[in-house]
Amino acid sequence: MEVEEIYKHQEVKMQAPAFKDKKRGISAKNQGAHDPDYENITLAFRNQDHAKGGHSRPTSQVPAQGRPPSDSTQVPRWLYRAILSLYILLALAFVLCIILSAFIMMKNAEMSKQLLGFKTELWNVSNSMQAGEERQKEVWKSVQGNITTVRSKVEKLEMQLADIRNINMKVQKILELLQTKPQSPPQ
Repeated sequence: MEVEEIYKHQEVKMQAPAFKDKKRGISAKNQGAHDPDYENITLAFRNQDHAKGGHSRPTSQVPAQGRPPSDSTQVPRWLYRAILSLYILLALAFVLCIILSAFIMMKNAEMSKQLLGFKTELWNVSNSMQAGEERQKEVWKSVQGNITTVRSKVEKLEMQLADIRNINMKVQKILELLQTKPQSPPQ
């Protein structure tokens, strides 16, 4: 409690001359040994041994206000570098995706041309096959017509052959009859 009172008392003492100086327009740099209200305070730090009861003795010196711990308020420099590195990697990944997309589009256009060529070739082959089938149908029809004609002619020939055989048999019978009859003189 005593240390706090001393600190507050000295703080109030120091504020009064500074307030006067501001009113007068004198800068704090120009203050020095010439000013009777100016106090030069130096802070001494020493390691205290806590072996005696674990408490330190109160001192008459004003405790220095330390900076707030750097862990809670300041972000380490490596974190900024890491975030920057991640942003750079993200940008590189984005550029890589754009390049790959362009490459895929080029390949897609090339493959489209090839597929169009294959489609044209397939269309030509299909048309030639259809023309070949039509010719084959025409040939088959003519062959079938010729086969039908040949069959009819063969049937006619078979009928004529049967007629010839009948005639031949009749001629044979007549010849046999003529041979078996006696020859009579002609009158």
